[in-house]
Amino acid sequence: MKSEAVDSYLLITPLLVLLTIFILYPVVANIYLSFFKWKGMGRASFIGFENYQTMFKDQTFWTSIKNTFMLLLYVPLGTILPIMIAAILREGLKGWPIFRAIIYLPNILGYVIMGMIFSIVLRKNGPLNSVLTVVGLGDYALDWLNKSDLALNSLGLVYGVWIRLGFGCIYFLAAMSSIDESLYDAAKIDGALWWRTFWNVTVPSIRFSIEFWIVLSFIEILARAFPFIYTFSRGGPGFATFTLEYGIYNAGFIAFNMGYASAWASMLFVFCGIIAFFQVSLMRKNING
Repeated sequence: MKSEAVDSYLLITPLLVLLTIFILYPVVANIYLSFFKWKGMGRASFIGFENYQTMFKDQTFWTSIKNTFMLLLYVPLGTILPIMIAAILREGLKGWPIFRAIIYLPNILGYVIMGMIFSIVLRKNGPLNSVLTVVGLGDYALDWLNKSDLALNSLGLVYGVWIRLGFGCIYFLAAMSSIDESLYDAAKIDGALWWRTFWNVTVPSIRFSIEFWIVLSFIEILARAFPFIYTFSRGGPGFATFTLEYGIYNAGFIAFNMGYASAWASMLFVFCGIIAFFQVSLMRKNING
């Protein structure tokens, strides 16, 4: 038994070393640096909690919290839409391979390219407004990226819903493949319509996959949106699409205040940690329940 235990530790040692170097050390170093004033070069000066005091008094910080929270409100739509499409595709759809390629294309192109594409599409004189004008819907041609509310909601719809739709459909299709067909047969015998079957059979059967997707969506918006926002709107107009991630970049690489940027990053780490805690709680509940 001892030899098996030793072998187990030897096998996971490379992973533990990599986690320590690339995850644990950067997190600890960031928290440590948040108590210093440092421009990214030269000597760092210890200033205690001054960075955090400045951050909590900074209106930009609270604006970024509000904007991030608004983007998180798109998570329910970004969850239910791919589930419904996957449920429809599960029953068979003519031309599905072509449809799958189209909806998965954004995941292949990446956030930077998609951000650039939509920054062009949603311009005042961009393709979207041009099409609306041509088809007689010119009254709905809006200045999508130069009005605060429109820019933030456009970001939520594109990044929080559409851009991850293809991956979500494939993910939930894989989850639905494990559902026992006898459950659907029983629903048909009972005369259940598609909508009732969807809510009473499909959704409960993939509950764990849905919970994982929601947690993943929260983390995507909190900690992976910067490349898209940078090419989509640069945090504007004003601070309309300015998020925690963008604040870290702005403080660290525009203002060259790495200590202050580390304080922002520490807060982002706290939020991600809270989400991870709830994910572990849900997993334990599913295992024990």
